[in-house]
Amino acid sequence: MMLQDTIKKLFLIITLLFFLSCIALGISNNSYLHDLFYYSIFSYLIFVTLRHVLFLFFAIVEGRIARQLNSEIAPLVSIIVPAYNEAAVIKDALSGLLDLQYSNTEIIVIDDGSTDQTETIVREFSSTHPEHAIRVYSQTNAGKACALNSGIFHARGEFILCVDADSRLTPDALNNAFKHFEDPAVGAVGGFIAVRNPQSLIAQFQQLEYLISLNFIRKALSYFGAVTIIPGPVGLFRREAINAVFGYREEKDIFAEDADLTVRLLSAGWKVKGDTSMVSATEVPIDVFSVLRQRYRWKRGIFQAFFDNFTHLVTANSIRGMIIGIYLALEAMILPVLNFGLTLFLLVHFLYFGEFQLILKYYLILVSLDLSTFIYVFYRHDNKLKSFVIYFIQKFSYSYLMQAWGIFALLDEWRSSKMSWDKLDRIGEAAKAR
Repeated sequence: MMLQDTIKKLFLIITLLFFLSCIALGISNNSYLHDLFYYSIFSYLIFVTLRHVLFLFFAIVEGRIARQLNSEIAPLVSIIVPAYNEAAVIKDALSGLLDLQYSNTEIIVIDDGSTDQTETIVREFSSTHPEHAIRVYSQTNAGKACALNSGIFHARGEFILCVDADSRLTPDALNNAFKHFEDPAVGAVGGFIAVRNPQSLIAQFQQLEYLISLNFIRKALSYFGAVTIIPGPVGLFRREAINAVFGYREEKDIFAEDADLTVRLLSAGWKVKGDTSMVSATEVPIDVFSVLRQRYRWKRGIFQAFFDNFTHLVTANSIRGMIIGIYLALEAMILPVLNFGLTLFLLVHFLYFGEFQLILKYYLILVSLDLSTFIYVFYRHDNKLKSFVIYFIQKFSYSYLMQAWGIFALLDEWRSSKMSWDKLDRIGEAAKAR
């Protein structure tokens, strides 16, 4: 632990020195240093462009692969729903699970010490649907990871579907996910996230973020069986794979248990896939402060998952594990730091010297890359124009706020600052909207 803390502090010092160097270069008159930094920016843009093109290519290829489901095989799926103070949304979520077209399921709700009517609502719902296998277990509050492990302990199925208490799955979600398990090396399939309450502008920003950033990248990584996060709202696991890595880690300072489990599955040699047609609609926060709280925990959790499991990946005696480890290092730490540092340089240089041409070229290239993804995601969408306007506003407001906030979370992780596992309150906006 002392060595890990020392390494984190070293990363903190290097990161801060890099940011200070970017600011100093931005106000420097040294033409040689400026030329050197311009070449660095040019090289960075070439790398980012190549990265984006590869993501786009493999996302398209993955989307065109036809997979068949052996309809004669329908193993029992245990659906685990961890719940803590979810009275506003739990009934609606359970109703959605009963609508699944896959019939061989059992539903296990783990009430994690709720102080509201969550347990009562679940028991009443179960009693009014006796034809379905719905069980509820109560425990003292111990956290989401512990609740999930408790559900897995009580589960009888050889496949485990983990969902959030506000998730609303598409009826064909399980049938679509099972196509991937024809490959015995696949240990888990992650679904894609849609927004249930897109009425506010901040919710629409998040919807675009899911579509253009998170889901798009997962689709490309799925081609290699290297999806790095099975999202909490919907993930289907082979029970054998979960048992092989001893389930979810229950330490209180693990802030993204889904990312941690996924990286450990990859470390153990399992393939992790994603499926665009396995969709879960989830309620998102509708004010900036709540979004920041949520993303701070996500970012801290992703950094932890990378840091805690990097050694296992690169020493897993496989080239695949090493490549995934390097990819995680790039995506979780190196690229965010580089991107923020270059942004600092460009802004300081523009404010100090008034040179607009460089910053214009830089952002035109980045926006062009994002536009190609927008076209790929929305080419069949009915509201292209409205979505594009919202995307343009999001790009130069919400996206850069999230970028800066992610750096703040990274610096806090390097500082090993204390943080509690923060749960957002559900308000049941999706149910109200209907």
